[in-house]
Amino acid sequence: MSIVRSAVIAVLMTAGLAGVAHARGELATIRLAAPVEARTEVIASNTLWICNGDTCLARPNHGISVRACRQFIRQAGAVQVASYGDERRQLNADEIARCNA
Repeated sequence: MSIVRSAVIAVLMTAGLAGVAHARGELATIRLAAPVEARTEVIASNTLWICNGDTCLARPNHGISVRACRQFIRQAGAVQVASYGDERRQLNADEIARCNA
């Protein structure tokens, strides 16, 4: 009986932790002004961005900001960002211009 109880507790704990991780890990998207030629990985602000074509995706552990956008550009090299954000926040046109400056 204790094995069944332990299994149930393990399943419940895993489900609970997965829910917390999902709630905290919204998918962020960066759209590039020009596509990259091959799948590219960029590490910026302790976040791994996977870029394919003109789209880069990540689950950042930081907020959506001009500073984070600039850090991405510094690490990615000669790229221009067309949009940056997640479901809750998108950088506006002025912020994108400051990011690319």
